[in-house]
Amino acid sequence: MKCPYCDREMVVGSISQDRYALKWIPADKDKGLLNFTPLVKGIKLTSMMDEVTVKVFYCEQCRKFLIDQDDLRLHD
Repeated sequence: MKCPYCDREMVVGSISQDRYALKWIPADKDKGLLNFTPLVKGIKLTSMMDEVTVKVFYCEQCRKFLIDQDDLRLHD
């Protein structure tokens, strides 16, 4: 995949879970530790129930990560 910022080839990799699931939260909804409750809406990047890795592209030049939401294969 080409970087949308500098047009160089990006390196493909993954983000995987360790102890906690990862969830993206909009800055105006960020509740700190309460983000892990179902009350705070966001986009799940990993699941605590399954072994999940998320495909991620990284640009070494721009130091940017890209995640395609269609690559998130999570179970609710």
